[in-house]
This record gives sequence, structure tokens and C-alpha cells, in this order.
Amino acid sequence: GAYAVYNNDLFNVEIYGNLYNAYAVDDDRGICALGWHVPSDEEFMELEMFIGMSEEEANSFGERGTNEGSKLAGNADLWLDGDLINNSEFGMSEFAMLPAGMCPHSDGVYTNQRITAYYWSSSEHETNEYQNFYRNVTKDLTSVSRYTPYKAMGCSIRCLAD
Repeated sequence: GAYAVYNNDLFNVEIYGNLYNAYAVDDDRGICALGWHVPSDEEFMELEMFIGMSEEEANSFGERGTNEGSKLAGNADLWLDGDLINNSEFGMSEFAMLPAGMCPHSDGVYTNQRITAYYWSSSEHETNEYQNFYRNVTKDLTSVSRYTPYKAMGCSIRCLAD
């Protein structure tokens, strides 16, 4: 497991936190404090359905829902202007996904800060041990996406109480 700081600028840690690869999420030593854990794919789906997504949509891949991405995002001043923050439901869930961006490559290239929030789940892809489920929301869409990228990517995490 590993973590990084967006553009190696410690100022970004204060605002957005670290970016972790999924190996850090899966590490047996635990990335979260005692009594906390990184939510599973199923726990993310439970939250998405609680805030209005249908079960059928929650179980699908790619862009899903209507305004659940806006509901999950928070801190409008950190996002670039777009449909996400202009939705009347922005921030409603108080989950407050932040647009920390990501590190999609092991070469340390960072991308999408202030544009997209990427959050790992603790669930590994059923048929590919090199992929984990994650969620992302982006400034130009009000929906939330569910994908299984490679574990080496650097994304945000959110710890959930046990």
C-alpha cells in the first residue's frame, strides 16, 4: 500500500487529504482508526439507495442515478463550476466528497483536482484481483459513477464507523 499528496504539495493535504492506492485500503494493518473501516461496495450502494438511487441503478456500472452525485459532494467552493454544484440537492447527504483528483499512474502524474472526486471502496472486483470498486463524481454531471479501476491508482478514502 502507498499514499501520495497531490502534486507533492503539502497544502493539498490540509484541504483534500492524501490519495491512496487500493493496496493501502486492502492492507491487513488497516488504514482507518480502530473502530472504523473503508466502506464496501455494498455499503456505498446502501448509501446511494438511501439518498434516492434505485436498486437497479445502484447495482449497475458506469454513470448512474440522477442527482446522487450532487447529494454526495460537498464544499462548493472547492469545485470548479458545473452542473454538480449548481444542482439544488448539492451537499444534501453531508457525505461531502471533495474534488481531490487522482494519481492515475505510477509515474506520479496527478489529474482532475477541483474537477472530480474519486473514492475507493474496500471491495475487490470479483474476477480481477488487481481492481477495486470505487465511486466518482465530476463537476459536469449530477450522477455518481461506479467503476473498477486498477488498484495502483491514487484516490481518496472515507472511513466509516463499524
